[in-house]
Amino acid sequence: MALLQNIKALGERAISLLQASFRDERQTLPLAGRLQIKLHEHDVYGERAIAIAQGAIACFVLALHLIAQTGDGVRFANPWVVLALVALATNSLLRLRLAKGPAARLPERALAVLNVLDAAIFLVLIWNYQFAYGHPAGGVLKAPSSSLLFALVAMRALRFDPRPVLTVGVTAVAGWALLTALAVAHDGPGAITRSYADYLASHRVLLGAEVERLTALTALIACLAVATHKARRLLSMAAHADDYAESLRAAQRHLEEANEARRKFEATVAELDRHKADLSEQIKRFDVALENMSQGLAMYDANQRLLVCNKKFAQLYRLPPELIQPGVTLRQIVAYRIANGIYAGASPEEYMSERTAPVVAASDTVHELSDGRAIAIARRPMAGGGWVTTHEDITERRRAEARIAHMARHDVLTDLPNRACLAERLEQAVACAKRGELVAIHVFDLDRFKCVNDTLGHLAGDKLLKCVGERLRAVVRETDSVARIGGDEFAIVQVALKGPADASVMAERVIETIGTPFDIDGHQASVGASVGIAIGPIDGDTSEQLMRNADLALYRAKSDGRGTYRFFEAAMDAQMRARRAMEADLRKGLTNGEFVLHYQPLVDLNTNEITGCEALIRWFHPERGLVSPAEFVPLAEENGFIVALGEWVIRQACLTAAGWPAPLKVSVNLSPAQFRNTQLASLIVSALGAAGLAPERLELEITESVLLANSEANLATLTQLRTLGVKIALDDFGSGYSSLAYLQKFPFDRIKIDRCFVRDIGASASARNIVRAMAAMANGLGMATTAEGVETEEQRAAVLSEGCSEMQGYLISRALPAPEIERLFLRRAGPANSPSAATGKPATAA
Repeated sequence: MALLQNIKALGERAISLLQASFRDERQTLPLAGRLQIKLHEHDVYGERAIAIAQGAIACFVLALHLIAQTGDGVRFANPWVVLALVALATNSLLRLRLAKGPAARLPERALAVLNVLDAAIFLVLIWNYQFAYGHPAGGVLKAPSSSLLFALVAMRALRFDPRPVLTVGVTAVAGWALLTALAVAHDGPGAITRSYADYLASHRVLLGAEVERLTALTALIACLAVATHKARRLLSMAAHADDYAESLRAAQRHLEEANEARRKFEATVAELDRHKADLSEQIKRFDVALENMSQGLAMYDANQRLLVCNKKFAQLYRLPPELIQPGVTLRQIVAYRIANGIYAGASPEEYMSERTAPVVAASDTVHELSDGRAIAIARRPMAGGGWVTTHEDITERRRAEARIAHMARHDVLTDLPNRACLAERLEQAVACAKRGELVAIHVFDLDRFKCVNDTLGHLAGDKLLKCVGERLRAVVRETDSVARIGGDEFAIVQVALKGPADASVMAERVIETIGTPFDIDGHQASVGASVGIAIGPIDGDTSEQLMRNADLALYRAKSDGRGTYRFFEAAMDAQMRARRAMEADLRKGLTNGEFVLHYQPLVDLNTNEITGCEALIRWFHPERGLVSPAEFVPLAEENGFIVALGEWVIRQACLTAAGWPAPLKVSVNLSPAQFRNTQLASLIVSALGAAGLAPERLELEITESVLLANSEANLATLTQLRTLGVKIALDDFGSGYSSLAYLQKFPFDRIKIDRCFVRDIGASASARNIVRAMAAMANGLGMATTAEGVETEEQRAAVLSEGCSEMQGYLISRALPAPEIERLFLRRAGPANSPSAATGKPATAA
């Protein structure tokens, strides 16, 4: 709009410049009026010149008269002559005064009277010369008199106007003729003479000369009148020429300005065309954007008439084409939607009133339509009383938000409430407990679930968890809450208990339900449940305290053999605090050098010579004294400290074995947690290199649990270690799953038969047969066999006779510090057939 206004202003300016070319830029009068002003200015200047010249003549004549009167002596001047000359000078001053006023034009009549008076006064002056020279015609006889009279007439030609010339000229001729007539009448016929010399000598009137003067005066007047008339015309033409030239210059300036305005106008028009093209492009983009909006858009004027809308708006409310045209009222659109059942609210009247209310402030609302859709409507007022609305179908978004909210509070796999949701419900239950009600929190996990994952796969494990969730839903009441809080761990919040017996019934029901075998893709899977129970407010008055105490009870249930439940007891908290204290002491103990290695000899049954020692860790606590590995090793494995502790054991064992005679070896136990460390092979190489120990003198002992977890990756790690030259032994064979597939997949260097078989080998035929079978199988696979826990000569003879190649046990020695082992066994030659080193009572702590 501003651009159009600028263009309009430029056009009006150009028109005004063209019109101004025909007018004077300094005045607003027409050309004829300005010509009159210039002629008036010239007339004023002329009258001033006449007045000044006439006054000068009067003064000059007065001076001549005074000189003539005083030539022969001092005489009084003729008063009439002086009076006439003074009158002539006064007339000049009056004329100068009239020509000096600011009048728009000269007073011509007054000036004409003054012209007549000038001539009359001059003629009277000539007549009064008689008093000076004694003859009425004496003034005429003087040539200066006639010359001055001629000058008096000629001066009127300064105005370039014949009127003053004719006025004074006619008066002068008539007066001169009258004076001549009076002179002839006074002198008689004698005034007519033919002798000009006599005329000059006698001062008489020479009629012919006077006639000549009259003729000359008349001719002068005629010539001056004609000349002034032509001069007036030339002056008019000159004034016109100046005006025309000025007008032409003004027209040229105006034309230049008009051309400049035209260039600016053309540039503005060109820019307008560019803006028009840009506007057209913007309109196209707006149309594309409008039609591709994900929201429906509608714009209304102050009269609630539709200005513009897009297709999405029509699609949202299923409007026909005739209802999306500009000019359609909002009431018509809403009425159509109500008629087709596409509205929200209690009644059509309320909906109509709400939707057609004027928009005076921004608002955002969500309307639940009768067809189940949710439409988010944003209304924004516009200047002038209209408004614009956007409509977005958020049905799917709401469903997605509901799903996300559900997922945030529920387990994805089982669709049970998750830990966050359980915490909220437990908080509500605790609030009830503070009002005197009893609540119970059951925390339990699945026994043998890892076996299902390892044998049937993780997909089967997921299906098992789903089945567990379905069974738990059937167990609890509507007022209770069941949740999966992670992995194979579940929890139940039980409210409105009459007593702890209700919690026992619930726990027994859960154990029984979970203990029933599951059918997973045709495979029968059997798991169990261990349950820990905390009662509120007896065992705690906060949700965190109850949850922690239930975890402690669960830990006790698992420790007591699994498949059972335990209530929280105060002693459990003390045990947990002791456990946490031990965790802190473990980490400090490694830094403070509280751990040491003891070594138990390994003896070749055939040669009765020591082949090496197994490194066993011991912890000398500064306050507790010697702490059994059975106490701190499981704890270290649970909290991950076993990785750092195991690294220290490997490095220390290699350093110690490097001082033993070759080819004595050192055996080190590896936990599953160490196998999850991807840098295990690098650690072994570093420890061997730092100690200077040959790889074949290091033997790593693993249990079947290492192979059960991620067996393919662990087998690859074992192969990598075997490639380095390190020996690999399978420890405690026979006490676990004893999967023969592992022996087939990986060629172990040694199998160590668990002590439970060696202990009963003399009294149990089955134990003897098992040892025989394992030894035969190992010999067939090219593996050595070590019998653990040999404590008597009878057991030694039995394992030797059944094919074992090596033994380890208290018969030879218990685990001793490295200096004791070196002193008793490694510094003396010969077989290790003396039991003197095995002092003390046999124990299983080795």
